[in-house]
Amino acid sequence: MVNTKRRTKAFVDREVQGALAWRLARQWVLFVFAAAAMVLALQWMSNPFAPIRENLVEAWWTHAPVLLVLVCLAPVFAFDAIKLSNRFTGPIHRLRLATRALADGQAPGHVEFRGADFWQDLASDFNRVAEKVAAGNAEPAATGSGAAPAAGKATDA
Repeated sequence: MVNTKRRTKAFVDREVQGALAWRLARQWVLFVFAAAAMVLALQWMSNPFAPIRENLVEAWWTHAPVLLVLVCLAPVFAFDAIKLSNRFTGPIHRLRLATRALADGQAPGHVEFRGADFWQDLASDFNRVAEKVAAGNAEPAATGSGAAPAAGKATDA
């Protein structure tokens, strides 16, 4: 069964998604600087004998709209990247909580991911493992303390 409830938090895992956001921001700034350098070089090559100030002004008036579009689209790209990253950080966060509960000896409950999340098969694999662990923990209580181990089971001999 797939969870259809919408995610309410923008950042599910601040460490992972924060690193992704910073990397995206650094790459965007690097791209803008590289594009600006390329525009200035092309402008200078088209008119190498003009004063540098004239080339800068001409490049600004020619290419400023592209820079404006880049500045306006940067938050859209960042938001989309964070939203996409929720599709893999959300499931891993949910698995981390369930794994901790299982390691603490608690029943983690049935793990299910949202419909658009990545790694749907990971939830079913975890649920199978959790069921086997729960069945293994319940087995000694069901057989009693003096009963022989079940056939095929390893003993502490």
